[in-house]
Amino acid sequence: MDNKRKSKFGNNKPKRFQKSQFDRKNYSNNSTKKPYRHLDQVTEAEVGISEFISDQPGFTGVLKARYSDFHVSEVDQNGEIAVLTNTNIPKDEKTNINYDSIDQSPIEILPQNKWDEIKEMVKTGSKEPVKFDVSNFNKEERTILHTKVKGIFGNKIDSNTVDEDDKRIVVFKKPTHGCKERYVWPEGRGQYVHFILYKEALDTMTACYKVADVIKIKPSYISYAGIKDKRAKTTQWLCIKQVEPWKLIIKSKPFRNIKIGNITFKDTPLKLGDLSGNRFKIALRNVVTENSTIEKAIEYAKENGFINYYGLQRFGNDKEVPTYTIGVKLLLGNWKEACELILKLKKSDDPTSDIVIAKKIYGETGNAEQAFNSLHRSKNNCLEAKLLQGLTKEKQNYVNALENIPRNMRLLYIHSFQSLVWNRMVSIRIKKYGLKPVENDLVVINDVFTEPEIDPIEAEEALVEDAIDAKAENEPEVQKTRQQVKALTESELSNYSIYDIVLPLPGYDVEYPENMKEEYKNELEKYGLTLEMPKQSVKTYTVSGGYRKILGRMQDLKWKIMKYNDPNNSLILSDFDVLRKIEEPKDVLDGKYKAVILEFTLDPSMYATMLLREIMKIDTSPSAQVKMNDYATPNESTKIIINDSKKEENIIIMNGLAHNSILNDKVKMEEFKRSIYGETAKRKTESIENDDSPKKLKTSD
Repeated sequence: MDNKRKSKFGNNKPKRFQKSQFDRKNYSNNSTKKPYRHLDQVTEAEVGISEFISDQPGFTGVLKARYSDFHVSEVDQNGEIAVLTNTNIPKDEKTNINYDSIDQSPIEILPQNKWDEIKEMVKTGSKEPVKFDVSNFNKEERTILHTKVKGIFGNKIDSNTVDEDDKRIVVFKKPTHGCKERYVWPEGRGQYVHFILYKEALDTMTACYKVADVIKIKPSYISYAGIKDKRAKTTQWLCIKQVEPWKLIIKSKPFRNIKIGNITFKDTPLKLGDLSGNRFKIALRNVVTENSTIEKAIEYAKENGFINYYGLQRFGNDKEVPTYTIGVKLLLGNWKEACELILKLKKSDDPTSDIVIAKKIYGETGNAEQAFNSLHRSKNNCLEAKLLQGLTKEKQNYVNALENIPRNMRLLYIHSFQSLVWNRMVSIRIKKYGLKPVENDLVVINDVFTEPEIDPIEAEEALVEDAIDAKAENEPEVQKTRQQVKALTESELSNYSIYDIVLPLPGYDVEYPENMKEEYKNELEKYGLTLEMPKQSVKTYTVSGGYRKILGRMQDLKWKIMKYNDPNNSLILSDFDVLRKIEEPKDVLDGKYKAVILEFTLDPSMYATMLLREIMKIDTSPSAQVKMNDYATPNESTKIIINDSKKEENIIIMNGLAHNSILNDKVKMEEFKRSIYGETAKRKTESIENDDSPKKLKTSD
């Protein structure tokens, strides 16, 4: 027999064990571990964020030094804050219906005599089935019949539809011994399962994708009121129709950064926009200023608010391809160019990444199928992979290929462009007219909120397969009621304040203020667009526009100053921390560093980062923040490469390790090894250090 062991599958290995026929080595280089590169990020100035409402002194501090410094909790339309307090499976709420007391047939299409026969069969345990001719019923009516009867009797009864003598017959019978019982939604329980989702360092849509995957449903069957930050700890309500509660709790347990609980049952689904705001709890680290300056800055912002800019999250991370550039191509109908931008190989891309290798293949060969087939890990959870798959199926039909990307993701690109224009216009408006109403300013007169809350989310970092395209019964719909506005006359100015003034997001169905119309026209013309924003042949890329208040205000403010020593210690507790009874972080009286802890509520679609920018008078961009985050253990040998379009500055991370990583601290590393391996590690280390012989040492990673 041949020395080589033959597979039981024959000479050919099964498909899942076969090595990919595509040779990746020409497209990847794993020989060198490259430092983390954060290149050419979008700046505040580039997206129109330039003004402050006051010259009140601010202070320096680090925003989102750790994702645990930023907590967001949804506030529902009744003012209730989403808090995870219970991760138990709810007790079976199946109503113990006394079916024997139900004299009348519970459903009109079921004859009374058949209802009596079914009750008798269940009561006596008879093996004789009850049959009912349903030839004249359609499928929907038959489904209602099955559901209603089984909802009353539960697993005491089984039913199915069969063909007998050219007739459609429903058969009710005692369940067969050993057969798998199908779960029956209890009669009297609300069909929609509402629950709280707590997540860490994960955006809402990706969390939905993960939950949907483990409970075996389409992601689009999960509805939510709004999307929450990725770099944060967040709590929000989600909703699924008729999902068994135990599945949500048990199947999601393996997820380290997702927790589900507070399950309730309701008759109505959750829809996009079903919230009144968001509650924020934020820690600002290494604040350097007098306490009196902090107090004045916060109190001024509490009283006067902030410019309601769209934050940098709205525009993506990379200056090479900000999300709004793709939005412009979609609005112009330049489908091929939009695809090329989405698949563009960028300087900031990790060259060893699965999807980056695929993008490189596509860029060099133009062969979408070859690029898609090269993917291993990213075929189902990556935006670019979905587009490559679409291009593989549709060949040169770029508009159809784009349809393979979930609709909400494509809309993010367009909303990003609208946000860019709005930011630039509000800066011009404030520069020209100040912080008071002027003639021709617009105010809303019907108090309807229509702007869909799809922010903050980075379009390149989230994907839900068929997230909006699939037609689930409980699919959220954007509010269709339009805001109505009017232009102020000179005599009306005293009746309104600057907090009432709105500016439009460009679209075909908005009114532009006469005092800003020329500025809107000039801005849109830069991108080949007009004020009218005419409807397109592809409906998805037609935008009606909307209105947004130029200033925002926070509510229910609480804040405090605390001292700390360890920059890696948590300063605020999450819902899940409280549930686990973790001790509240304490103020260290003589701590080396100062932090400011704030709690406040904002209306939907307002950015906490823009409020903090006004309070602190700082640049909120990640590039600026990461420079300030090296305050605890500065180390010249550690660096991060940041490419500002004008210069390159070496700052924090080297060899892929954070400056405060234990692997960068020899003393701490030795302490760690001794704690794991005891004195043996110490003696071995000393032996090696005292051995001057020129022999090779075996090391382990």
